[in-house]
Amino acid sequence: MTKKILKTVAILLMIIASIFTFSGCGKKDSNNNNGKEEVSKEVYEAPLRNYMEGIKTRNIELILSAYPEYMRKMTQTDLDSVYATYEAMYGSNITMEYSLGDATRIEDEKDLGVLAAQIKEYYPEAGDITISDAYIITVELSISGDGVQSTEENSEGENTDGENEEQKPSKKTDSQDFYVYRTGDNWYIF
Repeated sequence: MTKKILKTVAILLMIIASIFTFSGCGKKDSNNNNGKEEVSKEVYEAPLRNYMEGIKTRNIELILSAYPEYMRKMTQTDLDSVYATYEAMYGSNITMEYSLGDATRIEDEKDLGVLAAQIKEYYPEAGDITISDAYIITVELSISGDGVQSTEENSEGENTDGENEEQKPSKKTDSQDFYVYRTGDNWYIF
């Protein structure tokens, strides 16, 4: 009786193994990523999140960490100027919220070469850069403030007692595509 049970179990295991073998279950498709290793979303999004958090919190070090050394041109003064512009447009107490959209992997080696050429064009000091992987990620950014009051003046230059006060928009939402790319072991934005 036990021989019959063992034989049945062995046959069932062979059938199950055959199903997995012929259906491809448990097997990674090597053509799925053009031979590229699978990269965790957190890894390739990290430089973009650093950049956006740096802008949001006025942290120049976080912003610069999103770029390779040869692209680190922004200064704290530049960042302060950006915020001064935002305050002129949206009022004081600037707040920012962002969300990262879906990432599109750049699969074609030729397209990776074009991206590398663009980086070299803008940053000749990049030298002979090799990009091994890249994604395009759309970022939606909302900037808001307390609003700016603008008052129209009459022909004598006097205020018309607030009759024509106009509230400038205090919030703007926009989206922009960013490239994140891998060179060596590091991920950066462009």
